[in-house]
Amino acid sequence: MNERGGALVEFALVSVVLYLLLAGTLEFGRVMFDANALQDVARVAARELAVAPVRADATFEYALTCDAASDPGCLVDLRARVFDANCLVVDLSDAAVAADPDGYFAAMPVVNRALRTLMITEPARPNILRYAGALLSEGSGAACSAVGPNGAAAPTGLTVGIPLVEERGATGNETIRWVPVLEEIRSVQNADCPARGPFSLIYLAATDDCGALDTDPLVDRGLAAVRVNYPYQAATLSAFQPSPPTFVDPLPPNIGNPILAEDGAVVQTNLAPGSTFDDGEVGPYAGPYGLGRQLALAGRVVRPFRKLISAQAIYRREAVQ
Repeated sequence: MNERGGALVEFALVSVVLYLLLAGTLEFGRVMFDANALQDVARVAARELAVAPVRADATFEYALTCDAASDPGCLVDLRARVFDANCLVVDLSDAAVAADPDGYFAAMPVVNRALRTLMITEPARPNILRYAGALLSEGSGAACSAVGPNGAAAPTGLTVGIPLVEERGATGNETIRWVPVLEEIRSVQNADCPARGPFSLIYLAATDDCGALDTDPLVDRGLAAVRVNYPYQAATLSAFQPSPPTFVDPLPPNIGNPILAEDGAVVQTNLAPGSTFDDGEVGPYAGPYGLGRQLALAGRVVRPFRKLISAQAIYRREAVQ
């Protein structure tokens, strides 16, 4: 009996199972690390906002974006103290960063410092350290508020957007809604209504961009209620559509239903925080919408397994002016 090549065949069969076990172990560990780190960030953000001396009628968005130098109603610059969206992308080759990266990050707002453990680099851009998500062009010219030992870094012209997949079509094409990295916990219908959030101690109907209400929509106010979003996307696992159940098998195999990376079919329900672009790269966060691309399954381009991880924290405001 000819047994030449038998060991190779056996290894090929067993290696598939070993690969799945290894990939699952690595990705599960990464999910746990990301979730724990994200929860710590949420606590830091809520605590800092709870003790910040902000006006009683200030909304969450106003408190985080107002300019204390030019706005008399802005009592403290929380963009430099708590969170700056312009610090989500860092150019490691910038002279202000390259000489002392740790010193530069130490000068960042506290939430951005805490997010450093969740930032990534990519082979196509080895000098760019950024938060995970869709890399977008940002043309406002705003720079990160951090001023390190070697000065302030120049604007990168880039920002990050977080795509939330709200729906998938029959072929896997996505409908997405852009969500911020740091946001106030509000109902979906009030997501774009800052005056209806719990941060402000009073409801000012006259300043409600979504239309004045006769009564306060909340029963409790004066809360720093924050959510931090992180798009986990696997580097070694692909995404599949579930197969419809049958009479004999409620969970049939779905190996034949990979979610193809068809960025041209993606539907956006709101505007991105920047301009999308596609450099043709392959990776967990590649593509114009940051939904990722993997080369697998006989050369097809598929989506990686993904899950939006959100951590929340709530503190009652302690300092009010």
